[in-house]
Amino acid sequence: MLLLVSCTTEKEMAARYIEKAYGLSGSEAASVYEEAVAEASDSTVYYNLAYSYLEAGEYNMAIRTADEALNLFPGMLRFMYLRAYALRESGRYYSYEKALGEILAYDPGNDDIRGMLLEHYIKTGRKKDAAALAKEAVLWTPENGDVLMALGYESDFFRAIAPSAGSPDIAEEKGRDWSEAPFIYSPLRILRGERLLSESSAAAQQDS
Repeated sequence: MLLLVSCTTEKEMAARYIEKAYGLSGSEAASVYEEAVAEASDSTVYYNLAYSYLEAGEYNMAIRTADEALNLFPGMLRFMYLRAYALRESGRYYSYEKALGEILAYDPGNDDIRGMLLEHYIKTGRKKDAAALAKEAVLWTPENGDVLMALGYESDFFRAIAPSAGSPDIAEEKGRDWSEAPFIYSPLRILRGERLLSESSAAAQQDS
């Protein structure tokens, strides 16, 4: 009974802070959620704090917050995605690569992450690694241009049928249009390259 009351109280405290931060973004929102995590060990509060750090460009703080959250809530993919995004945006590409590998180890059927890792290998000239990963990825996404191009590194057949780099066929859909605000609780969309919420809002204001 006492445990139930305690959990309910933390949820209520988290809800109050979330309401308090409504309409804020970046550093302003982070300052509210910093108070919140001191009182409520709630996954949504931790995610909103890490996300606010991303909006403020404080990538190291976002990574640290995601790490803390994963210690409290092991296996939550939203924090793994967010951490990978922050590592990539801060230029820590080796750590970004490791983060994608950790997600795949936890969630082997995640073709989105497999595709991002393949794209990383191609962009960094890791042809051997790209070809090895493509042999696995082709089973699930045989039409993917990156997969065909990576297989072409070791196969004349796939080299002949793969689209050339930069061709329209190899450009993947990046989700919804830039003018649409991304869902705050979909960090995988952010990792694919969609704008953060604050950037999308600014773009919408410029268009209006």
